[in-house]
Amino acid sequence: MIFPKVIRLRRRALVAVLVVMGGIFLAGVAALLHTPAAVSSSASGGEAPVELPILMYHHVLKYGQQLGAYTITPTEFEKDLQYIQSHGYTTIDTDDLIGYVYHGKSLPEKPIMITFDDGYYSNYFYAYPLLKKYNMKAVISIIGKYTDLYSERGDLHVNYSHLNWDQLLSMENTGTADIQNHTYDLHTTDQGRKGCKKNWGEGAEEYKAMLRADVGKLSDRIREMLGKEATFFAYPFGFYCEETDEVLKEMGFLGTFSSEEGINYLTREPDQLFHLKRNNRPHDLTSEDFFEKVEKHRKKDSKSA
Repeated sequence: MIFPKVIRLRRRALVAVLVVMGGIFLAGVAALLHTPAAVSSSASGGEAPVELPILMYHHVLKYGQQLGAYTITPTEFEKDLQYIQSHGYTTIDTDDLIGYVYHGKSLPEKPIMITFDDGYYSNYFYAYPLLKKYNMKAVISIIGKYTDLYSERGDLHVNYSHLNWDQLLSMENTGTADIQNHTYDLHTTDQGRKGCKKNWGEGAEEYKAMLRADVGKLSDRIREMLGKEATFFAYPFGFYCEETDEVLKEMGFLGTFSSEEGINYLTREPDQLFHLKRNNRPHDLTSEDFFEKVEKHRKKDSKSA
């Protein structure tokens, strides 16, 4: 028989144990609530976002009336490469971004991306030798119509010609250039359409069929002539609409380049590869002034990352 006094002692012991356990639990909760850095680190996998400035170039010429917002001199381009080198940056391409986001690979400590839009012959004549000289690489987004045209004509004039398939293959094979898609024949505003944006009153399905046909035509040509898949797309003039990305993703594109200026802050989220910000490089600006302009986006863009 168990006497009442013994029962009361056992109850007191049980209450004491529960009080101690409760105190330990509350202390643990309080510790977690007062260590936001640890919680944040756990939630993000322990990785801080990667800062990626992307530079946007077009044409390179020694002199002439074309020098301006989208055309710079070879000397200006070389000074930019020297700035990149002296400030510890490493150039990357789209394969590096895909490896980072999709395959768990690392990026260099200070990555930077050089891009050229339109695919001018001057990229091969002036920029390509300089990229090789400084052991750097660039992404070149071509307009398929002009690549086919100048491949057929064999016209090589640095002022106006576009790259042909042989030149693109040569640059791609050295690892210096990463060739991507800038539409086959939508780099225009002369036909009533603004780049690859949907026209006013155009049906969604009609627009999607048009975009698939045009972009798909260039992707087919890149596959045929260069033996690679185009995985990134540069919006002509920066124009796009709600359906544009839907079509591009359906076609297998993994990222896009915009014309919005700023700095990108990347984690391993796939959607962050769409609408990558770029900084247009104009003529008549020192490299120091240009990169200072790029740096000004850091505070604003890091807050929205």
